[in-house]
Amino acid sequence: MGHHTNARKPNAPEDAADPWVEMRPKSMAGKSRASLWHCGALFHASYRYPRKRNAARIDRLAGILRHGLRAPASHRDSSVCSDLNIVMTGSAVAYDSLIFLHRFGPQSAIYTICHPGQFMVFIDPAFPVLTPESMGENWIVLCQDEVYVRDRVPVASLIGVIVHPADAGPVMTDCLADLRRLCIPLYDSDGNVLWASQDETVP
Repeated sequence: MGHHTNARKPNAPEDAADPWVEMRPKSMAGKSRASLWHCGALFHASYRYPRKRNAARIDRLAGILRHGLRAPASHRDSSVCSDLNIVMTGSAVAYDSLIFLHRFGPQSAIYTICHPGQFMVFIDPAFPVLTPESMGENWIVLCQDEVYVRDRVPVASLIGVIVHPADAGPVMTDCLADLRRLCIPLYDSDGNVLWASQDETVP
C-alpha cells in the first residue's frame, strides 16, 4: 500500500465533483505522522456487506463504529455473521465466540490487500489478545498472523479505518458522523487522508 498523504488542495476545481469534499478538514499534507502499518499493529479485515447468498445486507462498518467489534455468537439475530462456513470440533473454545484479528508482521502482506468493498479497522495494539498457542492443541490456525479476542472489542479501542479508494465517497457519506463522534481517522488504501483530526496518523 502507498504511504503518501493526499496533497491535493482542498479548493481545487476537481473537488466540485466530490459530494463529500466539503465535509473533510483542510489538508494535513506535510505534517510528520506515524504509520498505522507497523510491526505489531492489530487490525480486523472484512467486507462492508456480507457476501453469503441470502444474507441480510447489514453494514458491518457502521455496526463496528456504533458497537465495536463483536463475535457472531454474541448476537444470534444475524446482525454479526461470518462470510465463511466453518465448523470446528474438539476445542474448548467455540469458534464463533471469537473475533479474528491480524497482528501485522512479515507474514501479513496478503491480508493488507484491499479490494472494493473491503475495509480494515485498526485496534489499539496494546489490547489483550489470545494467540494460537494459547488455544490448545486441537486448535486450527487458518492465518499465520491471526490472534483472537473473546466476545467483543469496544469502540474505545478502535484507532483507525482504511477503505478502498472506490468506497471513499459512500463511507464518508454514511459513516462520517460516527467517525467524528469517535475521533477515529479514515484513510484510503493508497494512503490518502479522508477524514482525521490534526494530530492523527496515516497508513
